[in-house]
Amino acid sequence: MKRAAIIQGLMTKDISQLFRNKFFAYMTVLGIVLYAIIYYVMPKTIDETFEIALYAPEQYKNILQQVSEEEGIEIKSFESVKKLKEGVEEGDFNAGIVLPEDFEKVLLTGEKPKVKIYYPPDASKDIRRGVELILKESAFALTGQRLPVGFDVEVLGKDRAGEQIPPRDRLRPTLIVMILFMELWGIANLITEETENKTLGAILVTPAKVSDVIAAKGAVGTLLAFSEAALLAFLLGALKGNIAVILATLLLGALMVTGISFVIAAFSKDMLIATGYSVLGLLLLIIPAIAVIFPGSASLWVRIFPSYYLVEVLDRMVTYGESWVGFWRNLVILLAFDIAVFPVGVLLLRRRFR
Repeated sequence: MKRAAIIQGLMTKDISQLFRNKFFAYMTVLGIVLYAIIYYVMPKTIDETFEIALYAPEQYKNILQQVSEEEGIEIKSFESVKKLKEGVEEGDFNAGIVLPEDFEKVLLTGEKPKVKIYYPPDASKDIRRGVELILKESAFALTGQRLPVGFDVEVLGKDRAGEQIPPRDRLRPTLIVMILFMELWGIANLITEETENKTLGAILVTPAKVSDVIAAKGAVGTLLAFSEAALLAFLLGALKGNIAVILATLLLGALMVTGISFVIAAFSKDMLIATGYSVLGLLLLIIPAIAVIFPGSASLWVRIFPSYYLVEVLDRMVTYGESWVGFWRNLVILLAFDIAVFPVGVLLLRRRFR
């Protein structure tokens, strides 16, 4: 009980010290408020404008452009199929069309020319029908007859037809993890400030031990990161479905951030270095996290970062309403990372506090 009382006292001191830092206090409050405002001012509807990527022989481009003007569809020509596929996969276009060199010749024979169509994972059925209509109208413009066109369709990534998500809802998991990751800077700077100002030495003269100090800071870091992320998730309407798993995921993320902040603090000799390392850590966590939100944009290298698995669970559960069962491996990876990084951070801090 005595140790618990000491840790509780140290936690109270740490929380008070954190929020006496006006920059940290303002950034925490403003971050939650600002992210909520950003979410609610963003469009809650989907832009229905068709943006089509096209690879076709030169003689067919003008005809397709004329059809697109009549139908209110924007078409951009590409010089290679590879570039076209990259644009579609990254979500810059609603579809990609590749016309064969003998498109007109095959049409005039009355046969079905094979047209390759590429769709992003979230292409709706209406978009698919619209693209097919453009091609049929193009065939009519070339021959003057209603001739059938054969389509070879490929979805780049997981097919999410019928699951179109408004931009603000797609951004929601990113906003939540950004406020979660901000705690990385708070705890790292708190520890560095105490060691730099010799406050830690004064604390250790009391009955408090190094283990008590580390336990208090671990509890404060985890508690603040989790509570801030959970509060923002509530404000954005993200706590739905299996709320327990969503909160458990945020808790694993909070432990991850606190463990990393321990490592940063252990290698930071002063506040300037701690801030620099914290910014670098934030970038390494946020960039892979953002990549998860946009279908096709996440390269394989981002999977080496634990934040990828955190955001993927939130994105699939909150944005698409999927079950966590399909992503239980992500939770295991997060737990394994926490189990690995936390003891390392504690060990490094012990060495630093000596």
